[in-house]
Amino acid sequence: MFIMGGINGISLHQVDLNLLVVFQTLMQEGSVTRAGYKLNLSQSAVSAALGRLRRLFDDPLFERTRSGMTPTPKALSLSVSLGPSLSAIAAVILEDVEFEPWQSSRTFHLAMSDDIEVRFGPWVAQQKLAHNWNVNFAIHQTNSTLWRETLEDPLIDVVLTTTPEHLPTGVRSEPLFSGDYRCVHNPRLLSLSTPVTEREYIETRHVRVSYDLQRGWVDDVLAAMGQRRNTLCTISHFSGLGAILLDLPVIATIPEHVATRIAAMLDLQLSPVPIQMPRFTISALWRTEVDGLIENQWIRQLCQSFVQAQKL
Repeated sequence: MFIMGGINGISLHQVDLNLLVVFQTLMQEGSVTRAGYKLNLSQSAVSAALGRLRRLFDDPLFERTRSGMTPTPKALSLSVSLGPSLSAIAAVILEDVEFEPWQSSRTFHLAMSDDIEVRFGPWVAQQKLAHNWNVNFAIHQTNSTLWRETLEDPLIDVVLTTTPEHLPTGVRSEPLFSGDYRCVHNPRLLSLSTPVTEREYIETRHVRVSYDLQRGWVDDVLAAMGQRRNTLCTISHFSGLGAILLDLPVIATIPEHVATRIAAMLDLQLSPVPIQMPRFTISALWRTEVDGLIENQWIRQLCQSFVQAQKL
């Protein structure tokens, strides 16, 4: 019996299968030091295992870059094949094992746009405080255009983003919540109807939020109506929106989950959008190779708990 995928002439009993566990951990952690910590091995032991892996697969597997250890194309291909198999074995052997956030010192790396972070960040920090968890959370920035590149980083555990139309091989997804948009403005600076009328919406100046500072769906809908959005300014992140809405007589059209948060924090006025608007779905995305890992299952369940707690 031979291992498939390029290990020619080597029978299975000649291969130390622990090396495959080290390989997959290096893929997940992107660091010899972090992999050793997770596996309870010394840095020299992990380095030695990596040397054996390189000889086994006749490939460097990882190359050092400024951002850490970057997997080679060969390593990425191997991970797609090995990940599900190792996860399936772990599921059989460790079926009764549960992840314990009180004991683990692991840092979970999640990526999302800052409109989701406005709700998720405070909530997850509150959960850690309330339950006295030992785990840590690091939130990275991404969006519906950049999610693919973000998920290619082995450091990232889960991406939260608008559900992609097409998922590449090796990526799994789970819908979390659907939503629509709301208008937000400062009633102390703008005297508008409740709800805002279509005419008011067209005539009032807008602040646009777009990561690439380009037009969005509002511009497209208004253009189809023979109208043009009266844009005062465009910003790339939701974090800059609050100060603008407090100080300027403008209206913003943003996802409901962030609109309600900003309105409550700054005493702003919410209104339905008076033109036809799309709905969206936010999903959790993760690599197939980590699908069966108990820690990845735990963080995905935590994302579901977030949605339920926030009533999204």
